[in-house]
Amino acid sequence: MRAKDYEVLYDLPEGEYDGRGVEGVRTTSIRAGRSMELMIHPKAEITEGLKREVKRRKSTPAMERINARNRERAMMRLIEANFTERAVVSTLTYAYPVEDYGMMNLDELAETYMKRGLPWDYVDAKREMRNMLERLRRRVVKAGGKPSDLKWNVVTEEGEKEPVPGLPRKLHHHCVFEGPGITPEVVEACWRAGRSQNARLGLENDGAARLARYFTKQKRGGRWWTHSRNLKKPVPVVSDRRISRRRLMLLAADIQKNGREILEKLYPDYKVVELPDVRYSDFLPGAYIYVRMRRKGGGGMPWERARMKN
Repeated sequence: MRAKDYEVLYDLPEGEYDGRGVEGVRTTSIRAGRSMELMIHPKAEITEGLKREVKRRKSTPAMERINARNRERAMMRLIEANFTERAVVSTLTYAYPVEDYGMMNLDELAETYMKRGLPWDYVDAKREMRNMLERLRRRVVKAGGKPSDLKWNVVTEEGEKEPVPGLPRKLHHHCVFEGPGITPEVVEACWRAGRSQNARLGLENDGAARLARYFTKQKRGGRWWTHSRNLKKPVPVVSDRRISRRRLMLLAADIQKNGREILEKLYPDYKVVELPDVRYSDFLPGAYIYVRMRRKGGGGMPWERARMKN
């Protein structure tokens, strides 16, 4: 059973650690760039009853909360594993008209959308993004690279404001681009459909996690996420010997006092970037612990500073 299956069973934020029945501890580690995630939990005997319970809980509304959390983590890993601080973080918006109910009627607004080539739906937005990527590939080739050297990660989402009745929600793109010759100025020049905000990527001080949270923050409307095929996906590594039952008990029972110290002794090259998340189950004993660590270093987040200026 995979770590994300255990995550479904251990969904209670509070509880009392019960070590009875914990015969072994499994640690799943995912390394991406300088970051590392750990999922620590007791091993369970795989029974038909356990499989049914996992399947049942995956169909509950609580699963959406877990899925949202995992989308954010998947985005963070992809950024950490594939992009450097030379990458450009961009928010690309469209030149939508100022919508004044007293000055323009619906037909006029719709005609303005058509004249400006504004996206009516995700199909239009995807077409515009493909044109943007082609312009960037040409810049990469001009700088001495190959078209396949361009790496990109794009999230297209709807604005949170209510649209004008009869018109679609406004769309925008959150992007990370990297390749030979790709600079904030080049990205700005290649985006011809509206405004862009561009800055270099900062990976230290938990920058990738904060960027992933920003990219996946929206709670209403739709979202489309895609990335280039040349991005590598980190592979989980499973160990049944790294964490003992006693250490799991100490981590869960007194996480704020001992958790950071125990984990940084086990992984001396890493530091804990935030206190581990401990969750309990009403179905299995022990506890499920999620923690993020990072190789020691420092730095900033230029993309975030650029966003705050605008």
